[in-house]
Amino acid sequence: MKTQLIVTSLLLVLGPWNTARADDRKSILGTWIGGMPGEAPGSMELTITPTKISGRNPRTGESLGEGTYELDPVNHTIDTNRIVKFGRGSKYLGRYALEGNKLRWVSTSHGNKRPADLAHRPEKDQFLMVLERAH
Repeated sequence: MKTQLIVTSLLLVLGPWNTARADDRKSILGTWIGGMPGEAPGSMELTITPTKISGRNPRTGESLGEGTYELDPVNHTIDTNRIVKFGRGSKYLGRYALEGNKLRWVSTSHGNKRPADLAHRPEKDQFLMVLERAH
């Protein structure tokens, strides 16, 4: 009886966590358009698949690079590993917030320190992207 109660309690506690985890991993997939603060709107397009992220400038068609990523929906972190373009092999630590059709993602350009918050601070190697889901 105690074992059944413990298992039921764990399912109640862990159930919503697993659902949220699966939801973010699914909800982040697709094409996102936006840019960084101070840039012209629509200067960046990201395509996120279950295993990769690729970016391009939709105005010029220029590739912004491609990489793999690891998403932690519980801690709202996203870390990417560049596999194409300059900086190949580099790891970028980040945080994200996914709210409906809006994705805010802050990342470093080098180093091992994760951004503390979702703010654009280029002087501290912290770059915020504000993106909306493409229709």
